[in-house]
Amino acid sequence: MSLASRVRRTFCFIYTFSNSLDIYAQGKPYLKSKNYAAMVHQATNTLTVRDRKDHGRRRRVIQQGLSDATLRAFEPYMYEIINRFCDRLVQTSEEEAALAAKGESTETAHKTATWKSTRNMSEWCNYLAFDLMATFIFSGKYNMLERNQYRYVVKCIEESNIRVSTILQAPCLKNFRIDKLLFPRAIIARNMFLNFVGKLLRDTKKNDRSQRKDLFEMLSHAKDPESGRGFSPEEIVAESVTLVVAGADTSATAMAAIFFYLSRNPDAYARAATEVRSTFSSIEEILGGARLNSCRYLRACIDEAMRMSPSVGQSLVREAPVGGTTVDGEFIPGGCDVGVPIYAIHHNEAYYPDPFNYNPERWMVEKEGASQQILDQYTAYNPFSVGPRSCMGKGVALVEMMATFAVVMFRLDFKMAEDDTAGGKPNAKEFGRHRSNEYQLKDHITSAKEGPMLRFRPRVDVKVN
Repeated sequence: MSLASRVRRTFCFIYTFSNSLDIYAQGKPYLKSKNYAAMVHQATNTLTVRDRKDHGRRRRVIQQGLSDATLRAFEPYMYEIINRFCDRLVQTSEEEAALAAKGESTETAHKTATWKSTRNMSEWCNYLAFDLMATFIFSGKYNMLERNQYRYVVKCIEESNIRVSTILQAPCLKNFRIDKLLFPRAIIARNMFLNFVGKLLRDTKKNDRSQRKDLFEMLSHAKDPESGRGFSPEEIVAESVTLVVAGADTSATAMAAIFFYLSRNPDAYARAATEVRSTFSSIEEILGGARLNSCRYLRACIDEAMRMSPSVGQSLVREAPVGGTTVDGEFIPGGCDVGVPIYAIHHNEAYYPDPFNYNPERWMVEKEGASQQILDQYTAYNPFSVGPRSCMGKGVALVEMMATFAVVMFRLDFKMAEDDTAGGKPNAKEFGRHRSNEYQLKDHITSAKEGPMLRFRPRVDVKVN
């Protein structure tokens, strides 16, 4: 396949999946770009470390905490949080006012089959994803779904990422602390976020940890089977910062995108809802396993949303080795940063015909015996990246998304609110912002988002204990 690239200074962006495998696959000679050093606060973490051996050690330690046993221990808490999320989506304005006045939650939502107040799903998906992350990793009960106390953390991450994404592209801004002059609000937000992570770690250590098998517990004691090394205290702090962002922010964006596309595509919505409601006869039946995995169309809806609006859409840049290398017949000089933008490859017509159309059916075609175009489609799809630095939490994220949308679609109906503006505007000045059927994201390492604005109503014949 021909190479299409754009060179800017020492960057080379490539838009074919074969080159994605050339760059990111196991055993390839590319290192993490030096630019990621601009993201380091006090110690490197799995995202920023360049040394392959050190990265491998860290990854092997973290993977021990992502075992099936850890996921099984988390599952009851996960469904409790998801059901609380559904309760909050259908509470009336009066209930919300009473909740805020008392500073406490209600056990169940108002059970009438009427459409409730409009919900900004970028906010509510943030709260859900944060509560899931805090419980899975730290056994923490910060309860953003029902309390305002810690919701500022979400805004801190978003504000801080504006600065970080800029210095990732232009690390020279850290010279003479120019970035602090350009992004004073982001510096304040970063410090508030780091203070919260410090509190989170202190709270976690104080809690009774004898009965829980969360990820933090595993990280505190796990050793790399090859080197025998675990994490130092500084490394645990650095990894915790990454886990909070990766475990909450990216999942929230994916879930908000799924809500956006389902609310705007009634045929896909109806088919996914019918599949879930015919697979399960009660809310208690919705558990991880074969029955949930049999909801192939629901999974196709999730995959198609992450194709169209990936949580991380930029190129995860790598540095070409000393002496240079050849990619698809073209020479890349040593030291040049090279990468494949995820958003661009997910919208390449060679792999995805009509790429700006939400079409879950494209994922319902079996790979066995399929055409080369279908095989290429599956290979080019990489919302979690590929290779030894791909997202370690992919399995957890997919379990959370499948569980969330199975429960939501079993318990609730939802539709787009009249005042929703999450899609593009026909008269937008910036190219690409004109597509009204595309969930609009802004690339700040992870994605800044707004909306969609949705309304929900409970299915009155569904009983929730």
